[in-house]
Amino acid sequence: MKLAKMILILIFLFPFYGYALEMEREEILLRPSRPYVEHIFLEQESIIAFFEVTNIDEYKKLIPSISSMSEKPLCMVKINNFYKMESAPPYFEAIVAILVKFKRPQSGEEILAWHFLGLSVTSEEALWGRIGGYPKVLRKVTFEHHANKYIGTSYARDGKTPTLRLTLELKKAKITPDEKRFLDFVSPIPGLTIKGGKAINRGVTGGGKYKIYELEKVAPQIWNIKFGDSTIEYPNDPNNYLNRLGIGKFITGYWLKQKARYKTPYQEE
Repeated sequence: MKLAKMILILIFLFPFYGYALEMEREEILLRPSRPYVEHIFLEQESIIAFFEVTNIDEYKKLIPSISSMSEKPLCMVKINNFYKMESAPPYFEAIVAILVKFKRPQSGEEILAWHFLGLSVTSEEALWGRIGGYPKVLRKVTFEHHANKYIGTSYARDGKTPTLRLTLELKKAKITPDEKRFLDFVSPIPGLTIKGGKAINRGVTGGGKYKIYELEKVAPQIWNIKFGDSTIEYPNDPNNYLNRLGIGKFITGYWLKQKARYKTPYQEE
C-alpha cells in the first residue's frame, strides 16, 4: 500500500471554492500599470510535475484554434522561484499547461508544444508577458522548503484561498527507466504563446539537447536536480483548470535549481 502511494498520485479536492489559474479574458488583456523592464534571469529554482488527465472532452475544449489534440494528453504543473535577477524584481510563478500539436505554417511540419492555460505571477513587472501572449495574472504564489519536500502554492485573488498546491516529496531511489523515457520525450518540447493569431516559440521546458536527469553531471555548477513523487491539490471548482481536466496519474517530477543568465526566447513559428 505504501509503495502504491509512492507511485500513484493522490488527488485532494479542497472543500472551498477559489478562482485562479483559469481563463480571465478581461484581466489578461489589460496593459500592466508598471513601466516595462526587460527580464534577464540569473538564478532560479522550480518544481515541475507531469500528470495524465481523465477528462478528454474538457481537454479538447482548452486547445487553442491554431493547435490540435496530441496523441498523448498531458498536463504540466510548474512552480518557479526567480530569486535572482539581473534586471526586473525577483518573483514567483505558477504555471498550468497542456500538451498540444501545432502545424508550422511554412513547412507544414507538426510539432508537439506546451500550451499555457494559467499563469500566476507575483510581480507587476512580470505582467508584461501578457503582451507576448502569456495569460498572466497577478496573484500570491509561495515556494516552501522542507527537509525532504518542496511545496508550491498559488492563491486566489484574496491571497488566502489556495487554488493549486503542488508537493514534491524527494525519493532516495533512482528514477525508473519508464521515467527516463518519459523525460526524454518531454524535454525537447517547447512552450508556445499566441500573439495576434501567431504562435511564438518560448523555448523548451526541460533539458533541451541534454537529458534532464543528466544535467547535474554535465554542469554541476549550473544545475542541481532532485527527483520525487508529487501530489497535487485543487478546488472542486468548475472554473479551475485542474478540476476541469480531471488530473489523473502522476508520471514524474523533480526540483531543479539553475544558475545561468538568459532571457525568454521569442521566435515566431
